Amino acid sequence: MKVEEFRSGGTVHIPMTCTLQEAARQMRDQHVGALIVTDDGQGEGVVGIVTDRDIVIHAVVRDTAPRDVLVGDIMTAGVLSVDEKADIADALQAMASHGLRRLAVTSADGAVVGVLSLDDVLDALGREWAMLASVLRGERSRERTASVQSPLPSL
Repeated sequence: MKVEEFRSGGTVHIPMTCTLQEAARQMRDQHVGALIVTDDGQGEGVVGIVTDRDIVIHAVVRDTAPRDVLVGDIMTAGVLSVDEKADIADALQAMASHGLRRLAVTSADGAVVGVLSLDDVLDALGREWAMLASVLRGERSRERTASVQSPLPSL
């Protein structure tokens, strides 16, 4: 299975000059847990990533006002990425070996086209397991129906 089958929708970019408050609003409005940080906020010049966890740690735990801290001050510089055509096992290995829950997903030309999160993978696997369970339930049901409908042996 390929990374592109698991990743969620498009990438949400944010300029490194935005505040944590603006970043948190964008995460809420776009329903994402990570933003790709760029020089300009348009997808060119990717410089890092900021996550919901980063915001919590830097704003809440350190007791700083989110409107007073810039994304560029707390982002993780550089972004570990995986090609959208890569096997999901390779992406999971990269996450495990680097202690990450998210990877930037890149196209063949190197552009960031999405973010793969561990939640995306677990959600997709959950759907696969639910489908498998449904198939098994259907098979058992057919077996029970067939055994009930078969003629009784004569005595």
